[in-house]
Amino acid sequence: MSLIVGAYPAVPEAPQQQQFYEGLGRLPSIRGLELPYGESGGRPWPAGAPESWSAVVSAIPGTMQRLNREKTFGLASTNTQGRLEALEFVSGLRDYVLRLAKEGHPVEAVELHSAPPRSSSPRALKESFKELLDWDWGATRLLIEHCDAPRPGSKPEKGFLTLSEEVDVICSLREQGWDQAGIVVNWARSVIETQNPDTAVEHLSQAREAGALAGLMFSGCSPTETEFGYPWIDAHLPAVEVAGAPPGSLLNVSEIQRCLRAAGPVSLTGFKIGLPLHGLSPEERVARLQQMCELIE
Repeated sequence: MSLIVGAYPAVPEAPQQQQFYEGLGRLPSIRGLELPYGESGGRPWPAGAPESWSAVVSAIPGTMQRLNREKTFGLASTNTQGRLEALEFVSGLRDYVLRLAKEGHPVEAVELHSAPPRSSSPRALKESFKELLDWDWGATRLLIEHCDAPRPGSKPEKGFLTLSEEVDVICSLREQGWDQAGIVVNWARSVIETQNPDTAVEHLSQAREAGALAGLMFSGCSPTETEFGYPWIDAHLPAVEVAGAPPGSLLNVSEIQRCLRAAGPVSLTGFKIGLPLHGLSPEERVARLQQMCELIE
């Protein structure tokens, strides 16, 4: 199995970054990087990362940055201006995707999100995706990465559309011939929704049975406060078997294997974990990411 790795939450401070990426490049199970796209754009290809690797681009950093300022921003927004601003944001992301491809780093997929919380609808999301899918993306797929939806009695981390709503949008688009659209399930973001690890398996099974599942990304979460933050924070905790992981991390090898079975063969499998900014050498960071690779393999 070859993996896509979101390494940016684990990267050390300069000048150790190149050494870190060179070390990752020696791990045979990694084929590419998940790269963040923020409000100010995308980062250059990391120095030291193999030139032969591909990429997946995530829009979640920029989406959350914009939502902190503009509550109606998002591809699923029922506010016309908020939805148009989100389309403009994704236009910049597409420019970044095409630039990476021109530099020799093909982008397998982009991960988009059904923001904003509350003032959103599946209809608005579908209209946004229909417009986006008409653009030239080359061979890049457009995927919805599910984030936690609101539940009665709990405060959501993201509070976007439900998985059922997102799956219905993707299935409708695929029925109209847009086969490059799909769903990505992120383990932590599904578990945070209900505070139950079973939800990740349920979401994977639901998306797979509908013919919409395109990917599975592993990040952990904890029901207790850790050095990563408050309980149920979406902060990319490592699996509990990884050296230095919080003992309360719910992600473990058993859950990983259970989800891989539920997902079946998908085009995108990978993980994203955070590590402390200080106190770890580049070699130690690479070793911890290697441990995650081994748990998934």
